[in-house]
Amino acid sequence: MTHPIVASARGWTGTRFHHQGRLKKTASHKGGVDCLGLLAGVAGELNLRDHNGEELAAFDEIDYSHRPDASKLRAKLAELLLRVPVQEISPGDIALLRIDGSPQHLAIISDFGGGLGMI
Repeated sequence: MTHPIVASARGWTGTRFHHQGRLKKTASHKGGVDCLGLLAGVAGELNLRDHNGEELAAFDEIDYSHRPDASKLRAKLAELLLRVPVQEISPGDIALLRIDGSPQHLAIISDFGGGLGMI
């Protein structure tokens, strides 16, 4: 069975990239989303909450550059989510990825071809 977070994220397939975008593709609009927008959209669709019961979508921010502040990003993720050891990653988890050596991209871990993938 597909994890609900993965199923929700797959529902955004076909939405074009747009920096700081938060709009899912519909039959009448191409939408536009970036990696944080996808996480915020999925959190909103599923009414996901942090360990204090606060809606995760309420923590969304749109005042970041194309190269986000890595320390701020790490700190916010640590505040809102539980860290999972790499060897325990499973579908529905969030990955913080490095680009040019700096953590600055987010993905949702998915099931894919009998293993793991990313959305």
